Amino acid sequence: MRLDLPVNDNFVIRGGLVRRWLLAGAAICLLVSQASAGSILTFGGFITQSTPDGTGPAVNNPGLNNIVDGDAFTVKLISPLVSLTALTTYDLTGDSLTFSDLVAAASETSFDAISLTISADGIFDDFSLLGCLTTGSGCAFGNQLDANFKILATDLTSVGAGAIGLDQPHPLDLLEDDGTTDIQGSSYSYSYSPVPEPDLAVEVGCALAGLAAARSALVRRRGSKS
Repeated sequence: MRLDLPVNDNFVIRGGLVRRWLLAGAAICLLVSQASAGSILTFGGFITQSTPDGTGPAVNNPGLNNIVDGDAFTVKLISPLVSLTALTTYDLTGDSLTFSDLVAAASETSFDAISLTISADGIFDDFSLLGCLTTGSGCAFGNQLDANFKILATDLTSVGAGAIGLDQPHPLDLLEDDGTTDIQGSSYSYSYSPVPEPDLAVEVGCALAGLAAARSALVRRRGSKS
């Protein structure tokens, strides 16, 4: 026996079609939920070499010329789908990487290929980050961000942990303009946080969107048979 339920006088729920649309809506909601499995890594330090030191001036990103020695900087890596808590190498191409100096109102976000390696080092975890810029002649010709530091292994998922710079004297190295612009910095802080989970409003909206899609499809189907 087939059950037809009228809705708003002109809407009829027909089991098979509605089930297909609701399943599609559920799949979208699942993807939204899975996005909460990602990570946000933030580390920072102080600029130890800026363009006034004799490198540059920056051409592809002139805002970098406002940076001076002693400025505080931060680097934020957002990976929406990957939990960066395992000791391994990650290919994060397509994720978000941002270098920023709030004092100078300068930033760099034009990264495409991004990789991160986290490895064990006794009681520490070593981090090696490489982000290739889309400007200039490519990563191999001095258009990249390198960062190397270590934290206590117990701080891997901590907020406001201390960081010790590696690859001295430049734990952070931002190369632009085929290497003629070279901004360097130290490392002193590290934070990890998960990507925020969708709130209730998002989840309810997702479900309602599936119902609305089903309603629209059935109305069109009825109209085509008129």
